[in-house]
Amino acid sequence: MSVLTEWSQAVQQTRTFAPKLIRHLRLQGLAWLLLIALLMAIQANYRIAINRTPSLPYRVYLVCLGDAVPTDGFIVFTWHHGKPFPDGTVFTKRLLASAGEEVVRQGRDFYIGPINLHGKEHGLTGRQLFPNGELQEGVNQIPPGKYFVGGDHAYSLDSRYNLLGLVDQKDVIGRAYPIF
Repeated sequence: MSVLTEWSQAVQQTRTFAPKLIRHLRLQGLAWLLLIALLMAIQANYRIAINRTPSLPYRVYLVCLGDAVPTDGFIVFTWHHGKPFPDGTVFTKRLLASAGEEVVRQGRDFYIGPINLHGKEHGLTGRQLFPNGELQEGVNQIPPGKYFVGGDHAYSLDSRYNLLGLVDQKDVIGRAYPIF
């Protein structure tokens, strides 16, 4: 089949399809515009986050962008610390302490009110883990614009360790609500 014949068939198909498309858009155009506007509004305010590790008890979260996160709520933030994750990787953790709240460090362990987070010597990969160097031994007050986050799993990568440390306000995406 020649290129001219193929081109001719494509033009003919367009001529038969175009009137059907125009008729459809006249009948359903408003519905399509409303659907597109709704999707844009949802995309501007919400995301779905999937937890790929056992650090928290839930796997799927609805993220409300820009929402304030209460203590013990789920906070979503981006990673900007280099290896082992690419910059921009999204994390979901539990917010354990905000600016002005107290965290007690005793060696590798951290105490936030009734919550005890025991620091591990080595991670699951065998890599040595170093305690959070931003917090000194004893009672610490979380500085403005920072958050102490944690996971429920014993090996969760969280604010106990230098690898993550305290989370910066500028890295916070919003509040996560567990779906399942």
